Amino acid sequence: MNLQLLREFFAQNRSVEYTKHCLTRMMERDITRADIRKVIMQGEIIEDYPLDENNTSEKSFPSCLIMGYRDCDNRVIHVVVGFNGSRIIVISAYYPDSEHWLYDYKTRR
Repeated sequence: MNLQLLREFFAQNRSVEYTKHCLTRMMERDITRADIRKVIMQGEIIEDYPLDENNTSEKSFPSCLIMGYRDCDNRVIHVVVGFNGSRIIVISAYYPDSEHWLYDYKTRR
């Protein structure tokens, strides 16, 4: 995934959608749209899914996992984002845990 293109598209607020699942989890986890914005604009791609068939909104929709930090407490956040060149779909957002991730929160156990 081209992170620079994704950032430019996101910065222009062009066709950015959040899945229902994502919005529900964001509320449960106290993750805001501002947190998502910061992760996308300043984070780094740690996994790339060129043909993400797990994305229920669209088959074979390229997506990636971006790691970044919250403003208020500098806590690590992971955001899964799909992008097909004409729209962005924020699929999921969560706080990684040490059960599934190594200390750097970039490497799966």
